[in-house]
Order: sequence, then C-alpha cells, then structure tokens
Amino acid sequence: MNPTADTPWVVDLAIERAVGLPSGDRVGREAWCEWMWERWGDAGLLGIDEGGIDVVEAAALGLAATSRVVDAAAAPADRDWVAARDSGGVSCWFSDEPSAHAAAQELAKLVGCRVIAVRPDTCDPEAWRAGFARIDVPGFGAILPAWEDGDACASSGQATLFIEPGAGFGTGLHETTQLCLAVLASWRRAGGSLERVLDVGAGSGILGIAAAVLGAGHVDAVEIDPLVHDAIRGNARRNGVAERLTVSAAMPAGAGLAYPLVFANIVAEVLLAEAAAVCSRLRRGATAEPAGCLILSGLLDADVAAVTECYQRHLGVEPTHSSRGDWHCLRFVC
Repeated sequence: MNPTADTPWVVDLAIERAVGLPSGDRVGREAWCEWMWERWGDAGLLGIDEGGIDVVEAAALGLAATSRVVDAAAAPADRDWVAARDSGGVSCWFSDEPSAHAAAQELAKLVGCRVIAVRPDTCDPEAWRAGFARIDVPGFGAILPAWEDGDACASSGQATLFIEPGAGFGTGLHETTQLCLAVLASWRRAGGSLERVLDVGAGSGILGIAAAVLGAGHVDAVEIDPLVHDAIRGNARRNGVAERLTVSAAMPAGAGLAYPLVFANIVAEVLLAEAAAVCSRLRRGATAEPAGCLILSGLLDADVAAVTECYQRHLGVEPTHSSRGDWHCLRFVC
C-alpha cells in the first residue's frame, strides 16, 4: 500500500518514565500524553498509541504473577503494566506528513523522548481484518466480525452475533465467553426467563447483547472501564438491540431490583469480593420452579472450590459445573 495525500503519518518514539517538557517540568507518561493533545491536538494529532504488554510479557518482566488470565491484554485494576516499564515505545498518528515532521522536530528536543522514525501509515486495513474470522460456539451459534454482512438473529436453536474486535474483552474466541454463551442458550431452551439481564464486567458487551438477540427484554451492562462504553453501545447497535441495552460503570440503583439472569465473567478475585452484591441482584424462586440463573466464569482450576463455596453460602444451592480448556464456568439456579 503506497502513501497518498490522505495517508496518515506516524511518529515513533521511545519515551522514558519521566519526560522534560519545554516549560522545564518533568512529567510522567500520562501527563506527557495530555501535553501532546494540548500542543498538537489542533495541529494534526489524530491519536496516541502507548503500546501494550500482554500477560506473557508481563509475567516475564515480573509485573504479573501468572500468565494464565481471562484477558491477556488487561492488567489488574491497581497495576499499569505499560507505565511500570522504565522505557516504552509510543506511536503518534498525524493527519499529514508536514504535521508529523514538525512534531518530530520539537519532540526530539525533549529530555526523555527519542524520535525513532517518521513514517507513513501504510497498514492495510484489509490485512488486519483478515485476522478475524467467524467463530462457531458449540451450543450457541456463530459470532462474526462487525463488518461482515448480515443481521443478528436467533432461529432453529442457533444464534448469530456481530462483534467489533479490539475494544473490550469478549470477541467470542476465549473459552470463558463460549462457556457463558452455551449456558445462556441452555437457559433459554429450558424456558428460563430473559425478562431482564445483568452483565457484570461486560467488556465488549457480547454476553448481554447475545441475551438481547435471544429475546431479553432489557439488559444492564456494567463495565467499570468507561473507555469501552461506546464500543458496547456500537456493538449493540450493530446487532439491532441498542434500545434494550443500558451501559453503566456501576450496578444499577434500585432497592429490590432483581434479575432472572445474571452474568459475571470476571477474575476470581473480583467474583469473591463482589459475591454479596452479585447475589443480591439475582431473582430467587418462591416455589419449586427456578426463577433466576447466575452464570459465573473466568475461573481456573485453583479458583473453582473457593468461588463455589462462597456463592453456595450466599445462594443456598449447588452449582452446575462446565469447563472448556483450562477454564471453568459455574451455573447457579435458584
């Protein structure tokens, strides 16, 4: 792909943990990024990529205790793997070549900032898209990239969803997501209620959106990272369920608000810490007929016993257990 007049340009940098600004102040990377937007936001800056560290690299650097996690790209909430590095690569996108070169000349003068390259962005978007294909989930149906043709649907026992990769955990590829989708489909086939659904730790919104495609009346998607809220809404629009899905950063308010279906596909530490809050939102049956289903996933072998005991104590019922690969899912029906 050859650059044209409309091709964005990239300035690749090596940024130390502290950078000296023209004012003389030395600031961390986050403050440096804020300065970049103030200085260049109206002068061609399109975006800043601080790079990333997946869990395998983080474990090798001593930043993570284990490389076996639900989301390989997500550091714990109290830890920033990228910021923890002494030096890291940063790429800044500009609208045109003159803007990129002007910024590079100024950035090269900053202490703690080294210009590596100024280059056209010749990444072929079609090549990137080719890395994402249809995912068939046993017991549920298919998940396709958002740009594929077609409409979300649920018929003949199979569902079809469309999810935009790259923003928020949950493309359908990870075993934890697939386990939850299979249990969701099983709950629906058994006649379980989808009147109202709560998805705790929504990520891309895939589980709540899947429930809506299967007929849920309303979905509350709870995701503490506000940066992916727009992505959740975009995925909901792509699947034609935006009017039945609400996104928030905290549990919906309302005394006595209970859901017949609750998802929590998050790490075991969070499941244990939030057990009381999660269980309080599950609808309980007053008769022998089940009224509510709680689906927990994101569990490794070592997590299953503790999470089972904790939630069994709160709910008073034993779970049904399923697994796929190294990952486990618990379903509590009350």
